[in-house]
Amino acid sequence: MIPKDVVICDWHYERADKTPVYFAMKGLRVITCPWRNPSIAVVQMNDMIKFRKESTKEMKPYFYGMMQTVWSGSSQFLKGYYTDKKDTTNGGNTQWGSFRGLYKEINKL
Repeated sequence: MIPKDVVICDWHYERADKTPVYFAMKGLRVITCPWRNPSIAVVQMNDMIKFRKESTKEMKPYFYGMMQTVWSGSSQFLKGYYTDKKDTTNGGNTQWGSFRGLYKEINKL
């Protein structure tokens, strides 16, 4: 019932669920979206790479990639990113830390 021109932003913040495969199998383009957990973001990135690599040529185009979610104002995110501000209330995980960790892994590719 969802139009096929919709792109699904698949949010899973506490674990790297494999739901992008489900959406792709339904003919929907999908982007996986990490938030504040660097290790989850890296797993999600590796999953998307694997999904595209191991998919048929018909399925590959549905796996669009990743988008970092930010649940604050842009100025707060940028300040945290540039100062690498720590957050002890969330186990040290921050949205900018997730982005840093993800980008570090991307640079290794």
